[in-house]
Amino acid sequence: MSKESKSESGELSSEEREILEHLLAREQRAALERSRITPRVGSGDPPTSFAQQRLWILGQLEATSAAYNLIWSMRLIGELDIRALRQSLVALVSRHEALRTTFALRDGEPVQVIAERRDTGLEVVSIGADSQAELQQRLRALSGETLDLSKGPLFRAVLFRLGEAEHVLSLLMHHSVSDGWSFGVLYRELSQMYAAYRAHEEPGLPALPIQYADYAVWQRKRLREGVLGEQLAYWREQLTGAPEVLELPTDRPRPAMQTFNGAKHVMAMSGELRDGLKKVGREGESTLYMVLLAAFAVLLSRYTGQHDIVVGTPIAGRDHPELEGLIGFFVNTVVMRTDLSGEPDFKELLARVRHVALDAYAHQDVPFQHLVETLRPERRLSHSPVFQVMFILQNAPQSDFEFPGVNVEAVGVDTQSSMFDLTLSMDEHDQGLRAVFEYNTDLFDRETIERLASHYQRILEAVVADTECPVSRLPLMGDDERQRVLVEWNDTYRDYPRERCIHELFEEQVERTPDAVALECEGQRLTYAELNRRANRLAHHLGERGIEPGAPVGLCVERSLDMVVSLMGVLKAGGAYVPLDPSYPAERLALMMRSAGLAALLTQRALDIRAPAEETQVVYLEECTWSGADIVSERNPGLEVASTSAAYIIYTSGSTGLPKGVAGTHRGAVNRFAWMWHAYPFSADEVCCQKTSLGFVDSVWEVFGPLLQSVPSVIIKDESVKDPKQLIRILAAHRVTRIVLVPSLLSALLDAENDLAARLPRLRLWVCSGETLPVSMCRRFQEAVPGAVLLNLYGSSEVAGDVTCFNTEELDEGVGAVPIGRPIANTRIYVCDTAGQPMPIGIAGELCVGGDGVANGYWCQAELTAERFIEDPYSAESDARLYRMGDLARWRTDGSLDYLGRKDRQVKIRGFRVELGDVEAMLANHPSVDECAVALWGKKTDERGLVAYVVPRAYPGPSAHELRQYLEAKLPHYMVPFAFVALEAFPLTPSGKIDRQNLPPPDGQHIEREQSYVAPRSSIEEQIVAIWAELLVRDPIGVYDDFFSLGGHSLLAARVMNRITERFGVDLPLLTLFEQRTVSGLSEALVASVVSTTNEGELGALLDELEES
Repeated sequence: MSKESKSESGELSSEEREILEHLLAREQRAALERSRITPRVGSGDPPTSFAQQRLWILGQLEATSAAYNLIWSMRLIGELDIRALRQSLVALVSRHEALRTTFALRDGEPVQVIAERRDTGLEVVSIGADSQAELQQRLRALSGETLDLSKGPLFRAVLFRLGEAEHVLSLLMHHSVSDGWSFGVLYRELSQMYAAYRAHEEPGLPALPIQYADYAVWQRKRLREGVLGEQLAYWREQLTGAPEVLELPTDRPRPAMQTFNGAKHVMAMSGELRDGLKKVGREGESTLYMVLLAAFAVLLSRYTGQHDIVVGTPIAGRDHPELEGLIGFFVNTVVMRTDLSGEPDFKELLARVRHVALDAYAHQDVPFQHLVETLRPERRLSHSPVFQVMFILQNAPQSDFEFPGVNVEAVGVDTQSSMFDLTLSMDEHDQGLRAVFEYNTDLFDRETIERLASHYQRILEAVVADTECPVSRLPLMGDDERQRVLVEWNDTYRDYPRERCIHELFEEQVERTPDAVALECEGQRLTYAELNRRANRLAHHLGERGIEPGAPVGLCVERSLDMVVSLMGVLKAGGAYVPLDPSYPAERLALMMRSAGLAALLTQRALDIRAPAEETQVVYLEECTWSGADIVSERNPGLEVASTSAAYIIYTSGSTGLPKGVAGTHRGAVNRFAWMWHAYPFSADEVCCQKTSLGFVDSVWEVFGPLLQSVPSVIIKDESVKDPKQLIRILAAHRVTRIVLVPSLLSALLDAENDLAARLPRLRLWVCSGETLPVSMCRRFQEAVPGAVLLNLYGSSEVAGDVTCFNTEELDEGVGAVPIGRPIANTRIYVCDTAGQPMPIGIAGELCVGGDGVANGYWCQAELTAERFIEDPYSAESDARLYRMGDLARWRTDGSLDYLGRKDRQVKIRGFRVELGDVEAMLANHPSVDECAVALWGKKTDERGLVAYVVPRAYPGPSAHELRQYLEAKLPHYMVPFAFVALEAFPLTPSGKIDRQNLPPPDGQHIEREQSYVAPRSSIEEQIVAIWAELLVRDPIGVYDDFFSLGGHSLLAARVMNRITERFGVDLPLLTLFEQRTVSGLSEALVASVVSTTNEGELGALLDELEES
């Protein structure tokens, strides 16, 4: 007792204290008497417990699943008395009603059916003593058997005979009749029974005071009497606003229907680490469980990026002494919600976890199934409700299993199932701690879980070392993984002319091939020598106009030979060219020119472009003289220009709506060129094309990449680029061998020509950049142009264009998205969390780029530059910088990267976090979808929903219903758009990307799911509505109303389906109502079931009978 408590009680006299203690003792006895569990009264089938009810419902949804099988196996070495073992098993089953229990549905309620006796015959199977592989195979097969809840048996015993003196005893039970604690009871009693029967004696075990069914009756009675009202109120408040899904990064998309295929990864932790963790617990007045749970919450938070972490944890549920000796399913699940917001250190987080855990223990009596029914979370077949991750610290009392004359040792069995996405089960032993990670193999690869386990251990080690470290900075990676993601995968150094400028390399090429054709446009050609002469004249002209090195020079011209002359002339004059696309609106051009502070503007009179200020010099290219007697003006200016100076200022869209200019360097551009020249070298007789607006960074490669290697380029006018058939004709006529394009243009070319390979036989390298490249487009390309290479490049203007590359020839089968590949030469890629810490393999973070491609920053925007261009903490170079891309990515195990979308394209819908790119990637794989985009519509949180925009391969294209069904089979319900809008083409930005700001709003005809009341339209729908109304106690109910949104839960769903079977004589599985959640959908499923199981001659009469029933 504390000092404060002593002083307070010291105020009472001894008589008062005696009276108080007497009253307290009497109240405790009365409370104990009220809660005492007594044998049930009356006959008939007893109800299920709430835990059994939950497993019964899950069994209706997934009847063949073995996820809730429990198996225990022991190797028995010595002389085994099989007669005594048989007697022991019979006695055990006779003693515990739970082992004789099956389940049935009575009046819409699941009940326990307890057999008077059940002969659990011991199955004996002989296998060879040397066949350990066969033994494991048989044990896995046994653990994976379906235990029929309605027929049983739910307890089986199999003895594998490996020899005269070697056996393996396996006991298989369904979780609905047993739990972890029960195994300790079973070990103890089976040992005592075997010893007695072996000696031809009776075991003499004391009679059980109650049976499991008595507990189930008591539990239901307590709930009816409202005993748990205060506890239920606590859980309502505690879980309000909790995230419904823990968004662990998975290796594959979550199936629309939850699966239970699983595997285990086991990891040992040292005694030294265990002792250190216990010390942390003592210092924080916390248990080892609380320390381990807090560290696990840190791990999950770092993996998901969420600060509100919800996990389940089991509670033994045996607070009453009469329950301790029973076999049965008593375990309850409580929910641990951990708040990691506000940058706590581990000491503070542990205090939070301690508080939550103690509160959870104090309110542990509410059955989890009842909690789910009360909270009514959005029910989806793709995941378990409330939580998807379980944490366990095993503390059930264990009894030694002893057979006289036999040595006993445990045999591990890989059950190959998983109840949840992930379960971490830990237990303490003499040597330290043992951690078992059970995971769903349809979501995670083995390597992923092995890494997760090592990250958890690393967090625990860091916690022991320093409890005051902010949890956001606790290290995840060990030295090897950190070396891999920071150093090995960024070992991209390659020598190249790092100090040379673009125009200097061009001048060297002129010396080598002066008479070679450099450019062609609409029948006109320029040789290298002529192009150089013209560019020199322009450079000298700009110099005479006072244009100094480093000055921004605007360039607003039509795509032509003069355009390239102008680019080269500006560079030779030491300036940075500022592309101004003539097709841009006048207001945007004016904004760009004012922002750049142009020293000069190169343009053509016909474009009628006005200078932004009087001091801006305007040079009209038509008035420039490209030939004459002035030999001096044709020589290379020879100005000293640093490779780190700006070569161009390309304007991109800003988040404020105002354009921002990126000052890209000569060095960055030359590095990009040199990488491509080495990775995909030009061969003889190659031809390239220039077709991209200069306002798009890909144009830098298109213009200069071939030019500096003596490869001719054909310049293609805008009108031809916009006409896919015309573009194909030009590419074919000029025998173009490689092309750079956005995926939307690639799609248009594939649509425009049935035999693209025959039309463009020389076009062997296709480079996609600027947009996400769908898997379906890759497959389509590979079929249309076999043997050609399609590259998927990723980058931005701020990093000289492309910084990663993936060759789609390496695309794996079944992959959900096309990787963006590995960093190019002299480029460093980091995936970082919000604290700037590098993320391990497989975990999403912001993609940050370092190396020679990083631009100088945003032109004349120092504050924005400081925000996005940051110091590179991982580089040995003192002035090295990183550019924060604003994109999410993750490392793959092979050192390549997955692109996960923009950080600002993650949205929340009804508590679920959705990456719009994930929905787009899945929709793009539909065979009739050419292009697609997904957007969030709705201003109020409760009105928000996804809208899909689709450009079909051919009109009219797939219906909204077809697209919805396609996505519902592949994605969780919350990721399926509520409306589908078909478009002939997407609105595009000037750079050729989808203009998402100008996608049209959906109107009524596009919304497939009705929101308003619609009355039943047939007799079948009327009868289903009547069933729903009676059970939900709700009226009116429309045919498009969602059953679960109306207040339905799993047990009510079972009652609905039971009534439908009684009413229509059609036995639909419970799963049907989870898949078809409306009266309309359920009616269609009912009719479809009849159609599929009835011959054509009887079909009409049966459907009429259904309508009339």
